[in-house]
Amino acid sequence: MYSIGEFSRVAQVSKRLLRYYNEIGLFQPIKVEPASGHRYYSATQLPTLNRILALKELGLSLDQIRRFIKDDISLEEIQGMLLIKKAELEQQVLDELKRIRTIESRLKQIKDRETYVRDVVVKQVPQQRLIGVRKTLSNSESGDNLCWSVMNALSGENGSTYGALTIVLHEDGVSSDRTDIELGRLLNATSHAPLTICDGITLTERSLPEETMATFIPPAASCAKLLGYNAIGEWVEANQYTFAGPVRLVFLRLPKQSGDSDFVTEIQFPIRKRTVELDLLSIN
Repeated sequence: MYSIGEFSRVAQVSKRLLRYYNEIGLFQPIKVEPASGHRYYSATQLPTLNRILALKELGLSLDQIRRFIKDDISLEEIQGMLLIKKAELEQQVLDELKRIRTIESRLKQIKDRETYVRDVVVKQVPQQRLIGVRKTLSNSESGDNLCWSVMNALSGENGSTYGALTIVLHEDGVSSDRTDIELGRLLNATSHAPLTICDGITLTERSLPEETMATFIPPAASCAKLLGYNAIGEWVEANQYTFAGPVRLVFLRLPKQSGDSDFVTEIQFPIRKRTVELDLLSIN
């Protein structure tokens, strides 16, 4: 028999771990002297300890390991427990890979930040006519469904009737429970009659006012769209402008199907040159 110190060296585990396993009843010495309390272990116990350590390496809890060691469980139960643990570990790996991709995208945003700010373009957008619908969407409603309904209804050929798909975001700030959105297509034709599409929604014509726009065309990646908003915000502040109306998203290239990320959008923010009067109004 070995003392606890000798056994810990043979088994390559700490005395503290052996004491802990003894306290919880998972792995106990083969003999304990009543007078001194000294613990003794046998080499015949090494396979059991190694099994405990191997199962721990697999990520099983001590309660699960106790069942393996103490209880008479079937091979099917053992297989089931290991399959569950395997699935848990696979999900953890997927979650960590997702975090890595998020970190990589943030690092790229930081790297590209100055380039993005330099790529903001100011342009004069003339008055335009839009046929579309304005609707307040709740969290339970899909903006994609509305978008595709409008696109399918306004599918003029060769650009003779319709121009770019355009979204106007009317919300002052971002609401967590609703989105005030206007969605339609710019009109190339001189006029257009109202058009009723699915769910009784009627598309009507209206004019979008002429605006001076701070614009940016982000890459397709969704994270780049957010950085595009940030770039416009930094440019506007640095050049003594202020925002002057709802943001427009103009699709220069449409997605081919739902969920497709292969599209190009220009972000357009109406702006005005900042004046003392505007500063006083914003303070008040």
